[in-house]
Amino acid sequence: MKIYYLVAILFLFSAFAKAQDSTTVEVPRIYAKAFQGESTYIEGATVRLVKVLEDSRCPKGVDCIWAGNAKVAVEIISESGKKVTKEITLGGGPVAPIYLQDDLKVLIKGLAPYPSSLSKIKASDYYLQVEVSN
Repeated sequence: MKIYYLVAILFLFSAFAKAQDSTTVEVPRIYAKAFQGESTYIEGATVRLVKVLEDSRCPKGVDCIWAGNAKVAVEIISESGKKVTKEITLGGGPVAPIYLQDDLKVLIKGLAPYPSSLSKIKASDYYLQVEVSN
């Protein structure tokens, strides 16, 4: 009977053991908000939401046939002075990096705030959710 208890205790401790992996490398990521019309400096680049061109996302509290999307104009200026302006459509799928130069990767993770059937969004309230990594 004691052997069963011993085996159960060893099994219990082994279930909580974690393997040590020394090959994992953490890539630093920075998350920020880039408000419409304002320049936001983020680790090696300046990101600016130039304009929300379209916002047809289905508002909270409404049943829609189509989820909709948002189209924005974004400007990125690297530390080396390279300027890129792109129109990006944010919809249901993942967004590809919009900037991949100077060992810098800029991704747009979303547009906020999300529309609601109860209120209208002012242009100055819009911001991009940005992720930057190198």
